[in-house]
Amino acid sequence: EVKVIEGQEKAMILIKKFPAPSDLETLKKEAEEQGLSDKDGYAKLRNPLKTQVRNLLMQEQGHLCAYCMRRIPDIRILEEDVDLSDVYIEHWQARSAVGDTTENKGLDYRNMLAVCSGNEKAPEANGKHKRRFLTCDKKRENAPLKINPLDEETLETIYYLTDGTMKSTDVVIDEDINIRLNLNCDTDAVTLLKNRKAVLDVIQKDLANQEGDFQQNCIEQLHIWENEADPKTPYIGIAIWWLKKQIHLLNAD
Repeated sequence: EVKVIEGQEKAMILIKKFPAPSDLETLKKEAEEQGLSDKDGYAKLRNPLKTQVRNLLMQEQGHLCAYCMRRIPDIRILEEDVDLSDVYIEHWQARSAVGDTTENKGLDYRNMLAVCSGNEKAPEANGKHKRRFLTCDKKRENAPLKINPLDEETLETIYYLTDGTMKSTDVVIDEDINIRLNLNCDTDAVTLLKNRKAVLDVIQKDLANQEGDFQQNCIEQLHIWENEADPKTPYIGIAIWWLKKQIHLLNAD
């Protein structure tokens, strides 16, 4: 029997940034030299550079949404959805949050993440109840966040329950998860919890069927999951969290 331990380990993927595209750095410098506002500066980011930035962000994230860790580009967005994108450039520090400045955080590659469509196509996501079904940056809009996929310290407070629920020992980060990003939304249209639990079920089943030392098997599995190349397995965070907890428990024994 495989024991399940609920506790702390990093439960979201820590994103390690690539160098910024040189053309983006040039654009940012020009916007600052011209004294453009953050909003006007970001408006100058157009294709093909915008597509290049978007593709680079997806590559460094293993083609997973920075928040919910579903696959991006988002297959829920169809070709006929011409007014929607299957991947969005998100700014961890919201562009409107910096006010009318010339800092141009909108063009700062270190401030950029790639995110999914935020469940805009959910059948229930319409009318006055729409925001109940939105996730990630579509739910967040411009609200400030403490949780940061680029900051390991904030991620270390996050853990899972065995039904796939994501939680945090930090009250503000727990509110980010449940309220501002809605990462525990679990309806027929969203199923984030079910998708995470499905990954956990696969891990548990594989280990239960393996011969040999359980702890060593966990260590080997953890090495595989932590070193996955692009593209990474969707909802990979729960697999890494669970394996680390098993190893920690066995070391404590």
